[in-house]
Amino acid sequence: MKRWVIFGVIVVLLVAGIGFFVARLGPGAKEAQTLPEAPTEVRRQAVSVEPATYRVMQERLALHGLISPWAEVNVIPKIPGKVAQVLVEVGDQVSTGDLLVRLEDEELTLQVKQAEAAVASAQAALARMQAGARPEEVEQAEATLEQAEAGYQNARLGYERAAKLHEAGVMAGKDWDAVKAQYEVAQAQRHAALKTVELVKKGARTEDLATARAGVAQAEAALGLARLSRQNASIKAPISGVVNQVNVQIGDMAGAGMPVVHIVDIAKVKLNLQVSEREVVRLSPGQSVRVALDVQPDVLVEGHVSNITPAADARTGLFAATVELANDAGMLKPGMYGTAHVVVKEMQNVLSIPERAVFTSEGRSAVYIVRDDVAHLTPVELGTKADNFVEIKSGIEPDDEVITRGREFVTDGAVVRVVERGTAQ
Repeated sequence: MKRWVIFGVIVVLLVAGIGFFVARLGPGAKEAQTLPEAPTEVRRQAVSVEPATYRVMQERLALHGLISPWAEVNVIPKIPGKVAQVLVEVGDQVSTGDLLVRLEDEELTLQVKQAEAAVASAQAALARMQAGARPEEVEQAEATLEQAEAGYQNARLGYERAAKLHEAGVMAGKDWDAVKAQYEVAQAQRHAALKTVELVKKGARTEDLATARAGVAQAEAALGLARLSRQNASIKAPISGVVNQVNVQIGDMAGAGMPVVHIVDIAKVKLNLQVSEREVVRLSPGQSVRVALDVQPDVLVEGHVSNITPAADARTGLFAATVELANDAGMLKPGMYGTAHVVVKEMQNVLSIPERAVFTSEGRSAVYIVRDDVAHLTPVELGTKADNFVEIKSGIEPDDEVITRGREFVTDGAVVRVVERGTAQ
């Protein structure tokens, strides 16, 4: 029962409150509802602007390429042999002439000794010929000549006596023939002895000396070849650089034509470029270059164009160009990719605006210029583009402010609100 009483009291109070509120409004409530609305302010698009200014502009080429070692070489043994020592590991720094691998050389050492002995023998033979006959050899030849001379004189006398007897018919023909033959033999022996003395005193013939000298030269060449083979058993670094690969170990058989060590010179590296005919005519050796690595685009490395091929590749139609880069810190690794930025033209006092202010309207380049908070659609003629700025050849004047942000929501003649003014620096 009490609940119903409380509920009725609450209803009465609510009705009384509503009546009091209506009474207070009175007849003025209708008038308030019919008052005209206050005029609303025109909505302005917020924009950012920057002025057209004069600046130095650089026209650049951006050329992509691959980094490779300045020099690299596969070290190949000149002779086959068994590996006795491997003196380097991957990553070792080596200089020209450093020993890398040594082959077994015991057999080669024996070959050298054999060749040295052959040279000594050939030289001794030549020396004997050049010195001529010994005194005792000359004496022996002269004694033989005296003996032959005596025999000849004796035979001559017998021949003369026999001739008279043969003419007188006293000596038979058979005996005459024997005396005559004995005389001719004695004469021949005397002549041979004379020639022997002449040869002994004269010495070796010119052709004999030439043959002896050729024998010495041949022996010396064989010795040089043997020494070179032994020297080639020690495989040395042909260039300075870093060991990139070691392909043998102790006990392996190294053969001619098989690389045992691979060395790369990365104290400096080269960026290999492939450029078109339009680009190659704008490059020249010595030109300064800034290279940005693909893995570190914010890091720029200074370099220069080192060479350009005189002819294009027949297959691709592209020209090869090389950029030389110092690599003292070893940051540049062969196999990395980089982009070479080359300044090919520099212009002073160029009227320019930020490139983002330009858009296309009805097939033409245009910008919005802001004057007295009103956006004006203005066609422009563009020139060189560089560093996010573009050259303006016609259409706007210096210090004209162009919309750089918010232009997507602006129309020609629209009222705008400038919220940011750049300096176009």
